[in-house]
Amino acid sequence: MYMASNAPRQLGKSVIKIAMLEPQEEQREQKTMAQKSAKEETEDKPKEEIVKKVEKTKSKISKTIAAKQPEVAKQKDEQGEAKQQQMAQEAIVNAEAEKNQFLSHLKDEIKKNKHYPPAARRRGQEGAVKVSFLITPSGSVSNIVCDGEHSVLNSAAREAVYRAFPVKVPQNVIKTAFLEVSLVLNFKLDSSQ
Repeated sequence: MYMASNAPRQLGKSVIKIAMLEPQEEQREQKTMAQKSAKEETEDKPKEEIVKKVEKTKSKISKTIAAKQPEVAKQKDEQGEAKQQQMAQEAIVNAEAEKNQFLSHLKDEIKKNKHYPPAARRRGQEGAVKVSFLITPSGSVSNIVCDGEHSVLNSAAREAVYRAFPVKVPQNVIKTAFLEVSLVLNFKLDSSQ
């Protein structure tokens, strides 16, 4: 990039050409030198600068995450509580449905065991008998109380309850020592029962 002047000078026996730079060439040379210098700097420092930038970015991200963690934890807690409440409600609904299904099946079984006493049939006795009793967690029956107009029908209702037991009680049905059950058994002469 150096151009020698076409005007040689002689000094003694040797000819020395004096290099003279033209102004445009000088600017290009400066630019090239600056680029080389910058390139050398970037070759030496880019790793350090990149590492610093990455560390700075990591630090910002860490701070952001740390700032958001309480908020995220609170949201998770709220979601967890809502889910627990929903699960508890579903468990209550399921337990209630299971209890209702159990009682419906039990009442059907008692009605199947109900027989119209021949003595009551001969006398023309009929009516409703209110029956209440307790079921133990083991599936046995106790404290059968029958309240009807005719003692013969009361005895028949009591017998129908006894014949339906023992039963297998689902785990979620009895939450206390006993489950109290009440029902009405109807005895009518015109029906098959």
